[in-house]
Amino acid sequence: MVARGRVVTDSLGKTRRLGKRLERGGEGEIFALLDRSDVIVKWYYPEVLKKRGETLHRKVEAMRGLRDSHMTRDVCWPLIRVFDEHHRWIGFAMYRARGVKMGFLAHALLYQRYFPGLDRRQIVGYLIRFVEIVQQLHEAGVCIGDYNLNNIFCMPGSDQVTLIDCDSYQLRVDGTFYPCPVGSPDMTPKEHQGVAFRHTLRNSRSEAFSLAIVLFKCLMLGRHPYDIVGGDDPVRNLRRGHFAYGRGQRDVPQGVWYELWGELPETIRDMFVTTFTEGASAPSRRATLAQWHAALSDYRDAMTAGECAMTLTMPNRPQRAKVLHAR
Repeated sequence: MVARGRVVTDSLGKTRRLGKRLERGGEGEIFALLDRSDVIVKWYYPEVLKKRGETLHRKVEAMRGLRDSHMTRDVCWPLIRVFDEHHRWIGFAMYRARGVKMGFLAHALLYQRYFPGLDRRQIVGYLIRFVEIVQQLHEAGVCIGDYNLNNIFCMPGSDQVTLIDCDSYQLRVDGTFYPCPVGSPDMTPKEHQGVAFRHTLRNSRSEAFSLAIVLFKCLMLGRHPYDIVGGDDPVRNLRRGHFAYGRGQRDVPQGVWYELWGELPETIRDMFVTTFTEGASAPSRRATLAQWHAALSDYRDAMTAGECAMTLTMPNRPQRAKVLHAR
């Protein structure tokens, strides 16, 4: 195990002393630097380096070559190569994300603790900024692949959003394809279900589907779009395109969830319905990032003008969702 106080070196041979360990992940550990509070180091586990060290090193170097002003502050992008005391490559340094995990924002109870005073306009502000960052990545030929609300940080009191765990992203540089080898089935579109993530080729349409799930979970304070349909789990419902909030003979959660859904503008509700029903099997039917950005921006403007409610009406202890058969 890597211990606090170990010394690492950068590509110029300058030594840096590690501070406390901040996180443990599936591939490595994240450490603070004692002399730079705004920079952290990812140190891959020895077994990961032994198995995939050369591949990881090549990918990180390709990512460093894509770095620009957007990929240093909005995204915790690899900045500097890091070596151990034997001059072996062990990871990279990056800027440190500030804020609170979006997973706490998309939660019916925790948002009140971590985002005091949160209203719908602030949620939409975070989502607009998130869509903009993903658009910037796509323009650079980068796909997120592994959509995870715990890898998105929001700064309370502002619209600032930062993405972390970026070395898993999919990219193609100088003819070499670097896949995203990880993901979550409940955030993955139907066409990529049942395929090993390391063999999956993400694209703008598959990304738009996963992004729409993030938007829905935030606007609905934690509900997954494919929850509560016939007792099946979200992944099975996703594969079948069984979206509870759609038109016609659909199971609509009653109570506070129904109220949250009803407060959304019709344009946004229609985009969700089309994306999660027809778009589940037909990628071309999914709302695009540009469409989401436009619709969310219009929503924020309407709230600013007093045309839509900004207040969140969630109770302190939401009731267990009942089911209403909508006609």
